[in-house]
Amino acid sequence: MGRIRASFSHFLDVASEQVACSSGILLSDANIRRLAGRYRISELRGMTRAGGETVFRTEELEEAILSLRVAIGELPDNKMGQFFLIDAAKIIWATGGNPQKLAAAYLTLADSGRHQSLTSEAIDEIARISGHRTEHILAFAAGWSEFGRRTQLLNERHKHKAWDGIVQLDRLFEGEHVPDDPTVYLDQRYIDYLAKNGEEMRRMHWRNFERLTTEFFRRQKYEVDLGPGTKDGGVDVRVWTDKEAKPGPPLVLIQCKRTKDVVGIETVKAFWADVVFERAESGLIATTAAVSRDSKTMCEVRQYPLTFAEGDKVKRWARSMWRLRPKGRRTHIAVEIAHPVGLASFMPGARPDWFRGWLQMTTQDYSRMFDGAPDTTEFDTTEEGL
Repeated sequence: MGRIRASFSHFLDVASEQVACSSGILLSDANIRRLAGRYRISELRGMTRAGGETVFRTEELEEAILSLRVAIGELPDNKMGQFFLIDAAKIIWATGGNPQKLAAAYLTLADSGRHQSLTSEAIDEIARISGHRTEHILAFAAGWSEFGRRTQLLNERHKHKAWDGIVQLDRLFEGEHVPDDPTVYLDQRYIDYLAKNGEEMRRMHWRNFERLTTEFFRRQKYEVDLGPGTKDGGVDVRVWTDKEAKPGPPLVLIQCKRTKDVVGIETVKAFWADVVFERAESGLIATTAAVSRDSKTMCEVRQYPLTFAEGDKVKRWARSMWRLRPKGRRTHIAVEIAHPVGLASFMPGARPDWFRGWLQMTTQDYSRMFDGAPDTTEFDTTEEGL
């Protein structure tokens, strides 16, 4: 790899442009410095345009940009796809299997055209051809599928997607952002950012916090109505079970408090009065901070139909809407197995070279080049783990 000597301004521009092309989010210099400090991206930490020149190896710059993409929630982490193949191969070798035989069986099945996804019938046929157990077949499929998914994620550029424009990260904090899509209330790119940076919720613009709350309930399949933002009588969001119920009283009234201060008794009393006046079944106060203990005690004693979503809970709302949220049950490999068999059939003429590379990574000698046990970190994808 070569070296690049350039001004700090040049590297800040490159980092911002590369992240914008891949994610659709435009980072300012201050955004880059904040993220570099939070996620220990040493190459970019403290970098200002007033500085002079510096030298980066190409791979150092690429790693720094990759880490920025992870920091804004565009990527789950900076682990390259091939390492999922290596981990899968190590697991299979360590438990008495042979990933090279599995690879051959997968390709045989893919070439046959009999299966388009990893059905029970496909697993049985791979087991018969390769002589392997189901857990080996699934481990191989997970590594193979994640290799393809990571390769696509890492190489994506926004010009190859359905273009919906660039959004400035600063807009999340400085003013209301209305998405171009009228059916959603907050841009998915901002949600992804907040899923990774929940502590920033206290800094986001209050109107965008209302939008985040509304979007969460919309995705829970409720009918929602976002208030005007001002002169709303303290009610920010109204929620009904469905569209047919909307002419009647709301199921839930929501008051949003994007604040660093504790929500006190007077606020809670006033909101309870709004719930009673609109004949809603209940009320919810969503806050980036906390609700005072006295307020909760008062609601319990007086049996006010109010509940509270405080700091950590609203952070979980964002994580539950993250585009890359792992799906399914607890698993050793954080992937969604979609069509692993089909992944064997790449573009015409490309597969032989790709397959030779895969065979190399599945050998025991190649696996031993990487010290340590395979990465079997568990990802809790249950609702409680969000």
